[in-house]
Amino acid sequence: MSNTKNNDEKVGAGKYVEYSYRLYDDADGSLLFETEKDRPDFMVYGVSHEIVPGLIEVMRGLKAGDKFEVTLPPAAAFGEASPEYLMELDKEIFMRDGKLADEVTVGASLPMMTAEGFRVLGRVLEVGDKIKMDFNHPFAGKTVRYEGEVELVRDATADELKPTGCGCGCGGGDCGEGCGSDCGSNCEGCH
Repeated sequence: MSNTKNNDEKVGAGKYVEYSYRLYDDADGSLLFETEKDRPDFMVYGVSHEIVPGLIEVMRGLKAGDKFEVTLPPAAAFGEASPEYLMELDKEIFMRDGKLADEVTVGASLPMMTAEGFRVLGRVLEVGDKIKMDFNHPFAGKTVRYEGEVELVRDATADELKPTGCGCGCGGGDCGEGCGSDCGSNCEGCH
C-alpha cells in the first residue's frame, strides 16, 4: 500500500489499483460497508477475480484522485439469493467435546470449508436436529450503490499479476479476513 498518487497512470489491464469506498443499500440508503481509513481495498485490474463486476467496469480509465459512483443491480454486484445455498448440515459437524459448540446460534456467521478447500461463511438460520445454514452472500438480491475514490494506480509487479483470492469480493484475497467479512460469491469477506 502506498500513499503516493501518480496522476498519469490510468486503471486498466495489468494495473495495481487501491481504492476506498462506501457501499449503500440503494433501497433504503443504509450503509452496508465502508473501507477502513488508511486501508483501501486493492486489485490487479484484469487479474483479480474477486471484485464485483460492475465495480471493475466503473473504474476503468480512472486515475488516482478520481471519484466514482455507481448503482448496481444484483446481477452486476452480489447476485440473487439462491435456494441452492441454503443447506441443512448434520449436527455432528458442530460438536465439540460431545456437545454443540457455543457459537452455533441463530444469526451467527460461522466459517466453514467447502469440499474443494475454499473457506466460506454461512449464517445459521435454525438449530434443531440439523443445522440450517445460508451460504448466500449477505448482500445477495440487493441493488447497491458504491461511492468511492481511486487512491493509487501503478504497474503491477510480477507477483501481483498471479491470480489470487477465492472469488469473493475483497481485493485482499483472504475471504473473511481484512475485509470486514462482507464479500461476495459464496464466501464472505468483501465487495
